[in-house]
Amino acid sequence: MSLARARAVAIVGTLVVAALILVIMAVIKDKQSDASYATGGCPAGKVKVHVWPLPKAEQIKVNVYNGTGEATNDPRHPVRNGIIGLAAQVADDLRNRGFIVGKVEEHPEKYAGAAKLHYGPKTVAAASVVRAQFVGQDEAGGFDLKRGDDSVDVVLGSAFKELGSKTEVNQKIAQLGNPSPPPGTCDADR
Repeated sequence: MSLARARAVAIVGTLVVAALILVIMAVIKDKQSDASYATGGCPAGKVKVHVWPLPKAEQIKVNVYNGTGEATNDPRHPVRNGIIGLAAQVADDLRNRGFIVGKVEEHPEKYAGAAKLHYGPKTVAAASVVRAQFVGQDEAGGFDLKRGDDSVDVVLGSAFKELGSKTEVNQKIAQLGNPSPPPGTCDADR
């Protein structure tokens, strides 16, 4: 072996050893994340939520409440089965779109916006789909970490006009994308 070839082998060998040492030190001293990948990346004390894929309407249970504060004898919203027509009408529309409709009733909360959502950890992704149904609904809603059921509550407000068309809903879902995990939670799918 010539002197030049021996020198090249020595240099390459030294570079390989140095690279291995750097990689080992980087792995050992990594402080970038304290998440345990064995637990799905969720730190202790955080609630795991699923934020994707977004569920289909047929998989989402919705409760509809009238929070307009309007009297039940308002001629613009006829009463059906003791429930003001606005909540019943929206419930029917959501049912026609494939949603599973649970409760439909008056709500003591008076709301001035279009619609306000209330949901828990089991329905973070579902709430995003429900939110997209409402034109002008830009408020993320009321996430409750302690809520244990699998439904999304919709409180209709006095600014509510109508549900979005299919095109508007699809555009809103695309605009919103997959939701981020709310405070106190972490993405179970990471």
